[in-house]
Amino acid sequence: MAATAAAAASGAEVHAVEALDDIGGNSVWSTGYMAFVNSRAQAEAGISDSVDAFIADAEHSMDLLRDRYPLIHDPVLLRMFAELSAETYEILLARGVRFSRFIPRPLQHRTDRMLAVEDMMAFRRAFAPDFALPNVRLFTRTSARRLISENGRVTGLLAQDAEGRRLRWRVRQGVVMAAGGYQANPELRARHVPGFLARAPYLGVDTCRGDGHLMAGAIGADLINMGQVLPLVIVSSSFVEDCIAVNRNGVRFHDEAGPYERRVEALQHQPGKTAHYIFDNVTFTRKAALLAQMPETAVSAPTLSELAARACIDPQALAASVAEWNAFLTTDEQKDNRFGRVILPEGRRSISEGPFHAVPMVVGSNFVSGGMRVNSAMQVVDVFGEAIPGLYAAGDSVGGLNPTAELGGMRLCGGFTLGRVAGRAVAEGRTGQISGPALQGAFLPSMLSSRIALVNMRE
Repeated sequence: MAATAAAAASGAEVHAVEALDDIGGNSVWSTGYMAFVNSRAQAEAGISDSVDAFIADAEHSMDLLRDRYPLIHDPVLLRMFAELSAETYEILLARGVRFSRFIPRPLQHRTDRMLAVEDMMAFRRAFAPDFALPNVRLFTRTSARRLISENGRVTGLLAQDAEGRRLRWRVRQGVVMAAGGYQANPELRARHVPGFLARAPYLGVDTCRGDGHLMAGAIGADLINMGQVLPLVIVSSSFVEDCIAVNRNGVRFHDEAGPYERRVEALQHQPGKTAHYIFDNVTFTRKAALLAQMPETAVSAPTLSELAARACIDPQALAASVAEWNAFLTTDEQKDNRFGRVILPEGRRSISEGPFHAVPMVVGSNFVSGGMRVNSAMQVVDVFGEAIPGLYAAGDSVGGLNPTAELGGMRLCGGFTLGRVAGRAVAEGRTGQISGPALQGAFLPSMLSSRIALVNMRE
């Protein structure tokens, strides 16, 4: 959406290929948290922020992952995001997207910069006018299949529509690959992570199959961070705001809205490695779309005691845990004194209106960090660090910013911010600079040299 809008505003003729039946992708199904640096919202709230403060938080977050996952981040993209994200806030606001409140996450964003979007469908409404412009054509229910490359330059695209018809484009400026991640492709995940993570359930739309990764990789794009598939308890952050989690003994055992990896660790230490999110009927109704994405179906009952019986939870302990949580919400305390939880229900609304519901906690995957390496113009580069003419990328198709996902609010805001850069760059035919070493400093040239020598010897 951001790339299309930016390219169209620059005067380009844009053909947008969308696998789903409408625009929006994962954004309209997401939590709706967005992290902005030095935004007007922060200034109005008296919050002091800076690009360097954000980069320090991001570096700290990535340092916690470096010894567990292959991790290559792009400092140029990181700084570019930090410098441009406040403009993203203004653009979204002007387009009618509204934000309700700051979401505190002190262990990740040591400065409050993450905002909650009031209505995720607002993203679709905000960008729909761009797809009605005379220089934009939208092809829905159409899946890209192959990039066409001539003499090292991307010159076109092959796709297939819902009726099985093959479509072919020849492009004048280039292609922006904004095809999402690969969480919905267990076969692709299995090439990079252990089997349990490859088979694990995921959140989001089923068109995040890694199509962009495969198409770009086929013409030599450098794919980085492909093995960084973080396990997490499958739940939308917006949904978990209104829940508590209890084990089979009916006892809370962690900060339900804390760092993702800590949630997984806490669940693994519970009896039977099982637990449930507990919530009331107001949450069940208001956040039905998010609940529908959960891997298992909720158990429901008119009272907490009946819910406990149906979910095999200790009834007295469950009642006590809910009562304790509700009592805390009536106070002015900003931090849960049991586990330090600071992300609370909007309006500090209690779990009180039956019927009540319990949905099992399931470990799966959500954030896949792998993607194409790009330069400062969001132009895709190959394994030797050379730009691939005519090919650009944005969002989860890009690998260099994605290791910051643990911060929260980065996927949406990163996609909207750097997507805008990609759209402008392809429309204007801009190129950029690559940051960091490419593989050509290692072993590939010598291998290729030897191979060429052997071919010459045979000849």
